[in-house]
Amino acid sequence: MNITIMEACLQAKVSYLDTSVAVDLCSEGQQVPQAYDWQWGFRDKFKEAGITGILGAGFDPGVVSVFAAYAVKHLFDEIDTIDVMDVNAGDHGKKFATNFDPETNMLEIQGDSFYWENGEWKQVECHSRMLEFDFPLVGKHKVYSMAHDEVRSMQEFIPAKRIEFWMGFGDTYLNYFNCMRDIGLLSPDPLTLHDGTVVQPLHVLKALLPDPTSLAPGYTGKTCIGTWVQGKKDGKERSVFIYNNADHEVAYEDVEHQAISYTTGVPAITAALQYFRGKWAEAGVFNMEQLDPDPFLETMPEIGLDWHVQELEVGGPDIQVLK
Repeated sequence: MNITIMEACLQAKVSYLDTSVAVDLCSEGQQVPQAYDWQWGFRDKFKEAGITGILGAGFDPGVVSVFAAYAVKHLFDEIDTIDVMDVNAGDHGKKFATNFDPETNMLEIQGDSFYWENGEWKQVECHSRMLEFDFPLVGKHKVYSMAHDEVRSMQEFIPAKRIEFWMGFGDTYLNYFNCMRDIGLLSPDPLTLHDGTVVQPLHVLKALLPDPTSLAPGYTGKTCIGTWVQGKKDGKERSVFIYNNADHEVAYEDVEHQAISYTTGVPAITAALQYFRGKWAEAGVFNMEQLDPDPFLETMPEIGLDWHVQELEVGGPDIQVLK
Protein backbone atom coordinates (compact mmCIF):
# COMPACT_ATOMS: atom_id res chain seq x y z
CA MET A 1 0.00 0.00 0.00
CA ASN A 2 2.96 2.35 0.33
CA ILE A 3 2.77 3.86 -3.14
CA THR A 4 -1.00 4.40 -2.98
CA ILE A 5 -0.67 6.15 0.39
CA MET A 6 2.32 8.22 -0.76
CA GLU A 7 0.30 9.41 -3.75
CA ALA A 8 -2.61 10.28 -1.44
CA CYS A 9 -0.24 12.19 0.89
CA LEU A 10 1.16 14.07 -2.09
CA GLN A 11 -2.29 15.12 -3.28
CA ALA A 12 -3.34 16.15 0.25
CA LYS A 13 0.08 17.68 1.10
CA VAL A 14 0.42 15.52 4.19
CA SER A 15 3.74 14.09 5.37
CA TYR A 16 4.29 10.33 5.29
CA LEU A 17 6.03 7.60 7.33
CA ASP A 18 6.23 3.81 6.89
CA THR A 19 8.02 0.92 8.58
CA SER A 20 9.20 -1.11 5.55
CA VAL A 21 8.92 -1.39 1.78
CA ALA A 22 5.70 -2.82 0.36
CA VAL A 23 7.41 -5.01 -2.25
CA ASP A 24 7.94 -8.71 -1.55
CA LEU A 25 11.70 -8.77 -2.31
CA CYS A 26 11.19 -12.06 -4.16
CA SER A 27 9.54 -11.14 -7.47
CA GLU A 28 11.41 -9.82 -10.49
CA GLY A 29 11.59 -6.03 -10.37
CA GLN A 30 10.91 -5.99 -6.62
CA GLN A 31 14.08 -7.60 -5.34
CA VAL A 32 16.58 -5.85 -3.08
CA PRO A 33 18.42 -3.89 -5.80
CA GLN A 34 15.07 -2.34 -6.87
CA ALA A 35 13.40 -2.30 -3.45
CA TYR A 36 13.05 1.47 -3.04
CA ASP A 37 12.88 2.55 -6.69
CA TRP A 38 9.14 3.30 -6.70
CA GLN A 39 9.27 5.26 -3.45
CA TRP A 40 12.42 7.16 -4.37
CA GLY A 41 10.49 8.34 -7.43
CA PHE A 42 8.57 10.65 -5.06
CA ARG A 43 11.64 12.59 -3.88
CA ASP A 44 11.23 15.65 -6.10
CA LYS A 45 7.44 15.61 -5.84
CA PHE A 46 7.50 15.63 -2.02
CA LYS A 47 10.13 18.36 -2.01
CA GLU A 48 8.09 20.56 -4.34
CA ALA A 49 4.97 19.94 -2.23
CA GLY A 50 6.83 20.89 0.95
CA ILE A 51 6.10 17.58 2.70
CA THR A 52 8.33 14.97 4.35
CA GLY A 53 8.52 11.24 3.60
CA ILE A 54 10.35 8.98 6.08
CA LEU A 55 10.93 5.43 4.82
CA GLY A 56 11.59 2.23 6.76
CA ALA A 57 11.07 3.49 10.31
CA GLY A 58 10.70 0.13 12.04
CA PHE A 59 13.55 -1.69 13.75
CA ASP A 60 15.04 -3.58 10.82
CA PRO A 61 14.74 -1.66 8.59
CA GLY A 62 14.86 1.46 10.72
CA VAL A 63 16.77 1.49 13.97
CA VAL A 64 19.57 -0.66 12.54
CA SER A 65 20.02 2.01 9.87
CA VAL A 66 20.13 4.73 12.53
CA PHE A 67 22.77 2.63 14.31
CA ALA A 68 24.80 2.59 11.08
CA ALA A 69 24.44 6.36 10.68
CA TYR A 70 25.54 6.79 14.31
CA ALA A 71 28.61 4.63 13.61
CA VAL A 72 29.48 6.78 10.59
CA LYS A 73 29.01 10.03 12.54
CA HIS A 74 30.73 9.10 15.80
CA LEU A 75 32.64 5.81 15.74
CA PHE A 76 34.41 5.34 12.39
CA ASP A 77 36.39 7.24 9.80
CA GLU A 78 36.08 4.42 7.27
CA ILE A 79 33.56 1.56 7.04
CA ASP A 80 34.59 -1.88 5.76
CA THR A 81 31.58 -4.08 6.56
CA ILE A 82 28.05 -3.70 7.91
CA ASP A 83 26.18 -6.78 9.13
CA VAL A 84 22.63 -6.40 10.42
CA MET A 85 22.08 -9.15 13.01
CA ASP A 86 18.59 -10.25 14.11
CA VAL A 87 17.73 -13.08 16.48
CA ASN A 88 14.57 -13.84 18.42
CA ALA A 89 15.60 -16.01 21.36
CA GLY A 90 12.10 -16.05 22.81
CA ASP A 91 9.80 -19.02 23.35
CA HIS A 92 6.10 -18.89 22.43
CA GLY A 93 5.45 -22.54 23.32
CA LYS A 94 4.25 -23.56 19.83
CA LYS A 95 5.87 -26.23 17.68
CA PHE A 96 5.79 -23.89 14.68
CA ALA A 97 4.49 -20.33 14.35
CA THR A 98 5.47 -17.01 12.79
CA ASN A 99 5.86 -13.78 14.74
CA PHE A 100 4.13 -11.69 12.10
CA ASP A 101 1.85 -12.36 9.13
CA PRO A 102 2.64 -15.95 8.00
CA GLU A 103 2.20 -15.15 4.30
CA THR A 104 4.61 -12.21 4.42
CA ASN A 105 7.02 -14.14 6.64
CA MET A 106 7.15 -17.28 4.48
CA LEU A 107 7.58 -15.33 1.24
CA GLU A 108 10.38 -13.29 2.78
CA ILE A 109 12.46 -16.15 4.11
CA GLN A 110 12.23 -18.38 1.03
CA GLY A 111 13.48 -15.73 -1.37
CA ASP A 112 17.08 -15.49 -2.55
CA SER A 113 19.40 -13.39 -0.42
CA PHE A 114 21.01 -10.27 -1.87
CA TYR A 115 24.07 -8.65 -0.35
CA TRP A 116 26.50 -5.96 -1.46
CA GLU A 117 30.17 -6.84 -1.81
CA ASN A 118 33.08 -5.12 -3.53
CA GLY A 119 30.95 -2.84 -5.66
CA GLU A 120 28.32 -5.29 -6.88
CA TRP A 121 25.18 -7.16 -5.85
CA LYS A 122 25.55 -10.83 -5.00
CA GLN A 123 22.54 -13.18 -5.15
CA VAL A 124 22.50 -16.55 -3.35
CA GLU A 125 19.89 -19.14 -2.39
CA CYS A 126 18.13 -18.66 0.95
CA HIS A 127 19.84 -20.16 4.01
CA SER A 128 22.98 -20.89 1.99
CA ARG A 129 25.24 -18.53 3.98
CA MET A 130 25.46 -18.95 7.74
CA LEU A 131 27.52 -17.69 10.63
CA GLU A 132 27.42 -18.07 14.40
CA PHE A 133 27.30 -14.91 16.47
CA ASP A 134 27.47 -14.40 20.23
CA PHE A 135 24.60 -12.00 20.97
CA PRO A 136 24.50 -9.95 24.19
CA LEU A 137 22.24 -11.53 26.86
CA VAL A 138 20.94 -14.32 24.57
CA GLY A 139 24.19 -16.06 23.63
CA LYS A 140 25.38 -17.82 20.47
CA HIS A 141 22.94 -18.36 17.60
CA LYS A 142 23.14 -19.39 13.97
CA VAL A 143 22.09 -16.62 11.61
CA TYR A 144 21.47 -16.85 7.86
CA SER A 145 21.90 -14.33 5.04
CA MET A 146 18.55 -12.95 3.87
CA ALA A 147 17.14 -10.34 1.52
CA HIS A 148 16.12 -7.25 3.47
CA ASP A 149 15.17 -3.63 2.73
CA GLU A 150 17.92 -1.85 4.62
CA VAL A 151 20.71 -3.54 2.67
CA ARG A 152 19.57 -1.48 -0.32
CA SER A 153 19.29 1.85 1.51
CA MET A 154 22.59 1.35 3.35
CA GLN A 155 24.28 0.58 0.04
CA GLU A 156 22.89 3.84 -1.35
CA PHE A 157 23.96 6.09 1.50
CA ILE A 158 26.89 4.46 3.34
CA PRO A 159 30.11 3.53 1.53
CA ALA A 160 31.10 0.03 2.66
CA LYS A 161 32.82 -2.94 1.06
CA ARG A 162 30.17 -5.43 2.17
CA ILE A 163 26.64 -4.98 3.55
CA GLU A 164 24.53 -7.99 4.54
CA PHE A 165 21.46 -8.89 6.61
CA TRP A 166 21.37 -11.96 8.88
CA MET A 167 18.44 -13.56 10.72
CA GLY A 168 18.45 -16.33 13.30
CA PHE A 169 16.62 -19.61 12.67
CA GLY A 170 16.71 -22.67 14.89
CA ASP A 171 17.31 -26.11 13.41
CA THR A 172 13.75 -27.24 14.23
CA TYR A 173 12.24 -24.18 12.54
CA LEU A 174 14.29 -24.80 9.39
CA ASN A 175 13.30 -28.48 9.36
CA TYR A 176 9.61 -27.48 9.31
CA PHE A 177 10.28 -24.76 6.75
CA ASN A 178 12.22 -27.01 4.36
CA CYS A 179 9.63 -29.80 4.59
CA MET A 180 6.74 -27.42 3.83
CA ARG A 181 8.64 -25.80 0.98
CA ASP A 182 9.62 -29.16 -0.54
CA ILE A 183 5.99 -30.34 -0.71
CA GLY A 184 4.77 -27.01 -2.10
CA LEU A 185 2.90 -25.72 0.95
CA LEU A 186 4.77 -22.39 0.83
CA SER A 187 3.77 -21.65 -2.76
CA PRO A 188 1.61 -18.55 -3.42
CA ASP A 189 0.58 -19.93 -6.83
CA PRO A 190 -3.10 -21.04 -7.25
CA LEU A 191 -3.78 -24.79 -7.11
CA THR A 192 -6.96 -26.54 -8.29
CA LEU A 193 -8.26 -29.28 -5.99
CA HIS A 194 -10.04 -32.44 -7.22
CA ASP A 195 -13.45 -30.82 -6.64
CA GLY A 196 -12.54 -27.73 -8.65
CA THR A 197 -11.86 -25.48 -5.67
CA VAL A 198 -8.94 -23.12 -6.31
CA VAL A 199 -6.67 -22.42 -3.34
CA GLN A 200 -3.25 -20.96 -2.71
CA PRO A 201 -1.21 -23.37 -0.57
CA LEU A 202 0.35 -20.51 1.37
CA HIS A 203 -3.11 -19.20 2.26
CA VAL A 204 -4.05 -22.65 3.57
CA LEU A 205 -0.94 -22.69 5.75
CA LYS A 206 -1.74 -19.18 6.99
CA ALA A 207 -5.20 -20.37 8.05
CA LEU A 208 -3.69 -23.32 9.94
CA LEU A 209 -1.00 -21.41 11.84
CA PRO A 210 -1.63 -19.42 15.03
CA ASP A 211 -2.51 -15.76 14.66
CA PRO A 212 0.73 -13.94 15.55
CA THR A 213 -1.11 -11.68 17.99
CA SER A 214 -2.23 -14.77 19.92
CA LEU A 215 1.38 -15.60 20.76
CA ALA A 216 1.91 -12.61 23.05
CA PRO A 217 0.44 -13.96 26.35
CA GLY A 218 3.00 -16.27 27.89
CA TYR A 219 5.77 -15.41 25.38
CA THR A 220 9.09 -15.47 27.26
CA GLY A 221 12.69 -14.60 26.47
CA LYS A 222 14.40 -11.80 24.59
CA THR A 223 15.25 -10.55 21.13
CA CYS A 224 18.57 -9.05 20.09
CA ILE A 225 18.81 -6.91 16.97
CA GLY A 226 21.75 -4.74 16.04
CA THR A 227 24.27 -3.47 13.54
CA TRP A 228 27.77 -4.93 13.51
CA VAL A 229 30.15 -2.42 11.94
CA GLN A 230 33.83 -2.94 11.18
CA GLY A 231 36.27 -0.39 9.83
CA LYS A 232 38.88 2.13 10.94
CA LYS A 233 38.98 4.95 13.48
CA ASP A 234 42.06 7.19 13.83
CA GLY A 235 44.00 4.76 11.66
CA LYS A 236 43.19 1.73 13.83
CA GLU A 237 40.95 -1.26 13.05
CA ARG A 238 37.70 -1.25 15.01
CA SER A 239 34.71 -3.57 15.39
CA VAL A 240 31.51 -2.61 17.25
CA PHE A 241 28.04 -4.03 17.72
CA ILE A 242 25.28 -1.46 18.33
CA TYR A 243 22.19 -3.25 19.54
CA ASN A 244 18.97 -3.53 21.54
CA ASN A 245 17.62 -6.37 23.66
CA ALA A 246 13.82 -6.45 23.96
CA ASP A 247 11.93 -8.66 26.41
CA HIS A 248 8.68 -10.36 25.33
CA GLU A 249 7.20 -10.28 28.82
CA VAL A 250 7.99 -6.59 29.28
CA ALA A 251 6.41 -5.82 25.89
CA TYR A 252 3.27 -7.68 26.89
CA GLU A 253 3.05 -5.85 30.22
CA ASP A 254 3.41 -2.54 28.38
CA VAL A 255 1.17 -2.94 25.30
CA GLU A 256 -0.16 -6.54 25.38
CA HIS A 257 1.92 -7.60 22.36
CA GLN A 258 5.09 -9.61 21.90
CA ALA A 259 8.48 -7.97 21.40
CA ILE A 260 8.53 -8.36 17.60
CA SER A 261 5.57 -5.99 17.33
CA TYR A 262 6.93 -3.76 20.09
CA THR A 263 10.29 -3.28 18.38
CA THR A 264 8.49 -2.15 15.22
CA GLY A 265 6.03 0.21 16.91
CA VAL A 266 8.35 2.11 19.24
CA PRO A 267 10.76 3.18 16.43
CA ALA A 268 7.87 4.38 14.26
CA ILE A 269 6.64 6.60 17.10
CA THR A 270 10.22 7.75 17.77
CA ALA A 271 10.63 8.77 14.11
CA ALA A 272 7.25 10.55 14.11
CA LEU A 273 8.30 12.53 17.19
CA GLN A 274 11.44 13.72 15.37
CA TYR A 275 9.23 14.99 12.55
CA PHE A 276 6.83 16.83 14.87
CA ARG A 277 9.73 18.33 16.83
CA GLY A 278 11.21 19.67 13.59
CA LYS A 279 14.35 17.49 13.75
CA TRP A 280 13.41 15.33 10.75
CA ALA A 281 11.04 17.63 8.89
CA GLU A 282 12.90 18.66 5.74
CA ALA A 283 10.83 18.47 2.55
CA GLY A 284 11.59 15.39 0.44
CA VAL A 285 11.78 11.62 0.85
CA PHE A 286 14.41 10.18 3.20
CA ASN A 287 15.65 6.83 4.41
CA MET A 288 16.78 6.57 8.01
CA GLU A 289 20.49 6.52 7.10
CA GLN A 290 20.16 10.07 5.72
CA LEU A 291 18.85 11.61 8.94
CA ASP A 292 20.69 12.80 12.06
CA PRO A 293 20.81 9.75 14.36
CA ASP A 294 21.38 11.67 17.60
CA PRO A 295 17.89 13.01 18.41
CA PHE A 296 16.33 9.66 17.47
CA LEU A 297 18.68 7.70 19.75
CA GLU A 298 18.10 10.19 22.57
CA THR A 299 14.32 9.73 22.31
CA MET A 300 13.96 5.97 21.76
CA PRO A 301 14.98 4.88 25.31
CA GLU A 302 12.48 7.35 26.78
CA ILE A 303 9.58 5.48 25.20
CA GLY A 304 10.63 1.88 25.64
CA LEU A 305 13.76 0.67 23.82
CA ASP A 306 17.32 1.24 25.00
CA TRP A 307 20.50 0.67 23.00
CA HIS A 308 24.13 -0.16 23.68
CA VAL A 309 27.53 -0.19 21.98
CA GLN A 310 29.72 -3.27 22.46
CA GLU A 311 33.36 -3.34 21.37
CA LEU A 312 34.25 -6.60 19.62
CA GLU A 313 37.51 -8.19 18.57
CA VAL A 314 38.51 -7.17 15.08
CA GLY A 315 38.08 -9.90 12.46
CA GLY A 316 35.51 -12.07 10.81
CA PRO A 317 32.77 -12.82 10.33
CA ASP A 318 33.42 -16.51 9.77
CA ILE A 319 30.82 -17.09 7.03
CA GLN A 320 30.02 -20.69 6.09
CA VAL A 321 28.66 -21.46 2.61
CA LEU A 322 26.25 -24.38 3.05
CA LYS A 323 25.09 -25.07 -0.51
